[in-house]
Amino acid sequence: MDHDLTAFVDHSIPGINNEIPPDTQIDIVIDHHPADKIDARFVHREDSGATATILVGYLHDLEIEPEADLATALLFAIRRETLEFIRGATIHEYVAAEYLHPYVDLDLLGQLLTPPYTPATIDALSDAIDNRTVRSSSLVSHVGTTTERNAIPQAADFLINLEGINTAVIFGVIEDEIQLSARSTSPSVHVGKLLRGTFEGLGNVSGHRDAADGRVSLGLFSDVGDRDTVVDLAAQLVTYRLFHAMDLPE
Repeated sequence: MDHDLTAFVDHSIPGINNEIPPDTQIDIVIDHHPADKIDARFVHREDSGATATILVGYLHDLEIEPEADLATALLFAIRRETLEFIRGATIHEYVAAEYLHPYVDLDLLGQLLTPPYTPATIDALSDAIDNRTVRSSSLVSHVGTTTERNAIPQAADFLINLEGINTAVIFGVIEDEIQLSARSTSPSVHVGKLLRGTFEGLGNVSGHRDAADGRVSLGLFSDVGDRDTVVDLAAQLVTYRLFHAMDLPE
């Protein structure tokens, strides 16, 4: 497909936690995640808690009154990214929310914030609770095989609230990948660096101090045997590597 420009929103580097070829020339980057060696003609990064906050700033500066759907989507994105303004939120998120509020469809926002859980999501959350392993104040768990991508970060957001836990990493097998989601409230744990250090060279990982996500290919286990055995071995290895990286041996 012909195009004049390539823009990244909420991403910075081709090939890192996205399917863009690593040698792709990126023209525009709008992102709030910390990243090194960003190669683009125009880069807008600032110390904010959500990329949506940056986009709201454009609307404000250009004196554009957003339609209800757009305003609702942006406010939902800010609230979701910051876990209702408690994870990584800055003054900019509150200013953006104030600007958006008159235009927001509150009924639609309520539906977005409280979506119904599918049976598959509930099963995945249940598995994450049952499969948890806790060492010190860190928790690692998995949901086995699932078709619900969102269940993994949802489980991480849920289990980080377990009493005595300040770092939680949840993973699951989706098709031919191990997908991971990590959360931390500890000032001494940078989960973005944790996942990168644990799985460097094995897949794509992105994130920052308190939230990170990643994907690792199941190719290493492709010749092991049946699917259940593959998932079991992958779970054992990933759990071992994560606790080893956190210096929490069994």
